[in-house]
Amino acid sequence: DPLDTPADMRTDPARRPLMAVASAGERLVAVGPRGLVIVSDDRGQSWSQANVPVQSDLLAVHFPTPQQGWAVGHEGVVLYSADGGSNWVKQLDGRSAAAHFPAHYAGMAPDPAAEAAAAQLELNYRGGPALPWLDVWFEDTRNGYAVGAFGMLMVTRDGGNTWAPWLERIENGEYLNLNAIRGIGNELFIVGERGRIYRLDRGAGRFVAIDTGYIGSFFGIVGEGRNLLAFGLRGVAYRSDDAGATWRQLAVPSEQTIAAGAAAHGSFVLGSVAGELLRGEWSGGPPVLRSPDQPVRMTGVAVLADGSLVLTGLDGVRIQAGGAAASGSK
Repeated sequence: DPLDTPADMRTDPARRPLMAVASAGERLVAVGPRGLVIVSDDRGQSWSQANVPVQSDLLAVHFPTPQQGWAVGHEGVVLYSADGGSNWVKQLDGRSAAAHFPAHYAGMAPDPAAEAAAAQLELNYRGGPALPWLDVWFEDTRNGYAVGAFGMLMVTRDGGNTWAPWLERIENGEYLNLNAIRGIGNELFIVGERGRIYRLDRGAGRFVAIDTGYIGSFFGIVGEGRNLLAFGLRGVAYRSDDAGATWRQLAVPSEQTIAAGAAAHGSFVLGSVAGELLRGEWSGGPPVLRSPDQPVRMTGVAVLADGSLVLTGLDGVRIQAGGAAASGSK
């Protein structure tokens, strides 16, 4: 069982398929299939493999501080590191979630939304623990969120020691896939299927849907201040300059699915599954298409202080020199 088997130590792990990369202070941490986690302390020039207690495929990683970070993936796994990604422990998996999440709703006062969420939760776990968490985001070392397939959403207030389902706290009655979550400025956004973008209403404690006019899938969102960019299928990108209140489609010189992005210091970068790079400035026109030095079927991007890009993909990790400075993760 991948949930009970530590990840194998691999030869040349940086050339293995990888699904996401994030900054942990000055360190880089990338994650991939079969429990693979690799770290770099020299700006991506060399990588070493971390100790991971599972062989589940890992899809996303986030470090709110240089030391403490979380990774999520298939079989409902949530991993935690307290040492910058060198060593990991399992905080949650699909088996424990399926066993404990239903009690969250059983203990609530009768409510149609909660009853519907409980029914969806039961349906989601009927086939076993395999449902993946697709993304994770922590606002600090205690308050975190994970999103996934079939409307799955959960929250922790104690650094991942305990998690609670939040399916009833998002305007997603169809239980569409939630593909990514990102804190931008003072706001927290989720993107998913059918052009849906959700913003956390902190006062109400729920995610409110925003109509973008798009009907396809968004796979990620990046931004700076009030400037936001949601991206997805067939080169589609939608931009907002008012913290998500209104959206318009951005002209993008590509029809390839955009799988990764990052933004900071007045610029943004997007990466496609075909290995294309799209770079632009918030104050400028449409993004410019650029080819990386070494094409990679992109899954994630982080940008170093000097503007160099750290690209993860199905062919491993690549470093791309130059460009406007930014920082981020899938």
